Amino acid sequence: MFVTCVAVTGALAVVAFVDVVTSRRELADAAAAAAPRVEAAMRAGDTAHALDGIGAIAIAKLYAANGQLIASTPIRALRPGIATSIASRLAASEIVCSPAANGTFCTELSAAPLAIRIQWWMRVVTGGALAGLLLGALAGMLVRRALLERVQPIVTIVDRAARERDYSQRVPADGGVTGILGTSVNTLIGQMQQHETTLRRHTLELEAANKELEGFAYAVSHDLRGPLGSVDGFAQALNDDYAERLDDLGREYIGWILKGSRQMRDLIEGLLEMARLARAELSHDDVDLSSIARSVADQLQQKAPDRHVRFEIRDGAHTMGDARLLRAVVENLMSNAFKFTRGRDDARIEFGVAPNGGDPAFFVRDNGAGFDPAQASKMFRPFQRLHSSREFEGTGIGLATVQKIVTRHGGKAWAEGEPGKGATIYFTAGANEMVQA
Repeated sequence: MFVTCVAVTGALAVVAFVDVVTSRRELADAAAAAAPRVEAAMRAGDTAHALDGIGAIAIAKLYAANGQLIASTPIRALRPGIATSIASRLAASEIVCSPAANGTFCTELSAAPLAIRIQWWMRVVTGGALAGLLLGALAGMLVRRALLERVQPIVTIVDRAARERDYSQRVPADGGVTGILGTSVNTLIGQMQQHETTLRRHTLELEAANKELEGFAYAVSHDLRGPLGSVDGFAQALNDDYAERLDDLGREYIGWILKGSRQMRDLIEGLLEMARLARAELSHDDVDLSSIARSVADQLQQKAPDRHVRFEIRDGAHTMGDARLLRAVVENLMSNAFKFTRGRDDARIEFGVAPNGGDPAFFVRDNGAGFDPAQASKMFRPFQRLHSSREFEGTGIGLATVQKIVTRHGGKAWAEGEPGKGATIYFTAGANEMVQA
């Protein structure tokens, strides 16, 4: 559009310039032809009417031999304006003087005809510029429409591939730039389709491997309960029936066997529970997490009535999900908080809701032992412990279970904390969270 306007305007400007220059020359010739008649009228004393009927001359002056002005015609008034200003500059450069009887006769070219011509061309150039703009706009619209008609199929196919992951469509073969673009898009969609197929195959293989691994872990854990029960039972029998026959070292050995058996039993039970949670079908109901947190707090307080722990539980925290599994999440997190605040006289455990980029995140916060932030990524791995068993008991499966449950709900879990300043464990339950005041 801009190029068209400039081209039309430039062409008209050149034509106008040539025409004005030609008109100036014609006007100068006409002034030269009329000069003798004007001079004769002025010598006859008819100065006021000497220029009647002569439009080429603006003013004529008659000088004596000594340069004194003898006579001069009246100055013709011109309308002010851009055209008149340009014409006056052109006319002012055309002053012709010629010898006359006992003096000199001079004429100045009239700017009026040039002004009229220039004003006409200014209108023509302006109209041409507007026409160029309209033609450019029309051409741009036609080109845009034609381009959209050729590009729209490509846009539709790319949008479908991006939104619906439908890689079955291809851009029709075409020539020109859109043909090259279509070929590139087809190549890209083909690569995405191949990648999607490979990814699905790997996902299915991984899911199958995970199921086999979970089944194996469940079977092994389940089968270990029998032998472990025998070890624990016989160790307990030795401790009950033969403790008097053993020395202190022997009784200490039996104590270690019983303690190790209990730890192994807790570990097996944790693995079995995690396997059961991974296999359980999910329900999709409104879950009152605040009510669950209050119930867990009551249980923990009854379990250790001698401890003074202040529980702060946010009211009205709800989410959509499986109530049984989400209860396991809250129980694990609050039990951990209860355990790691042991030894603090001002123990405090909080269950609340925090902003999380538009969706809320539920959290359990305590002021207990805390942990090194550099180890935060390890906390949700099975059997990972950031504190020794001498400080705090546990199997290292609780947070792994939390991670598995929230992942099955489409959410995530993460942790923040500092040594000696407590910890905060956050979790989401997917995109369906809602908080009711």
